[in-house]
Amino acid sequence: MPNPMHILVNDFAIRSFRETADKDYIAARMAYRARLFPPFLWSALHCLEKYVKGILVLNRVKAHRGHSVLPGIERMKQHGKFELDLSADTVQFIRKLEDYGAEYRYYEVSYETRPFDIIRLDRAVWELRRYCQPLDYDIVDMSGKTVNLLTLELDRVHRAKANNAKGTCVMGGILEKIIEKKDHPAREALIWNNLFLGPSRRKGVKMQSSWESGNSPFFLHPEIIDEVLKYVYIPRDIAEGVRQFAKQKAVEEAKAERDANKAAKAAAKQSGKTG
Repeated sequence: MPNPMHILVNDFAIRSFRETADKDYIAARMAYRARLFPPFLWSALHCLEKYVKGILVLNRVKAHRGHSVLPGIERMKQHGKFELDLSADTVQFIRKLEDYGAEYRYYEVSYETRPFDIIRLDRAVWELRRYCQPLDYDIVDMSGKTVNLLTLELDRVHRAKANNAKGTCVMGGILEKIIEKKDHPAREALIWNNLFLGPSRRKGVKMQSSWESGNSPFFLHPEIIDEVLKYVYIPRDIAEGVRQFAKQKAVEEAKAERDANKAAKAAAKQSGKTG
């Protein structure tokens, strides 16, 4: 007997979004530990984006396009059956990923990381991933009555979060299987200094405070944009922003040159008077 369509769609959401997000999450942690911060930001954003899209599909809300996260969270709030309970720190971390253009792979925009961003990612995954599972479903109880379990399931995941329980209340997911399998090659990367997932009951961790930023070539030399466009694709909004920045920079440089010339003439005139 073929599986009902709703089961197949749920399977799609879990395999295509949650399971790929789990792997992006581990890749992000590996990149952070190796101090490869742009790949960390890229993988972190894609990880959170996929969890949100998985949540939307599981709850039959049309997923948004692109690699952003906050629009999907807002879509769930507006059209879903419940609202995602996220801390202000997690929302701020997601907004920073989006504002600093973590979705861009080719250094189109500048980037910045803050100390302990890996902890912020761990918390974001801990908060979001618990919703990326079937929560709204029916069962038939012993009396033959159909009962919807959404309220009970939400209570389960919210109580676990309120109690700061390790894990995300997901049973049999990729992360859970990796944690259980002690010889799994990804296990160390997943549980390293992880306060939210894994077998450790530590309340704190020690790690090096790592911070890094980098200026995009388009920030340093925006005048190259149209020449570069002859050879590679740059998103239209980025290209237009770079053009506007190039114009602004040219105006500022011209003004600085005029001011410098004016100051030099004034100095020369004053020197002539005193000579």
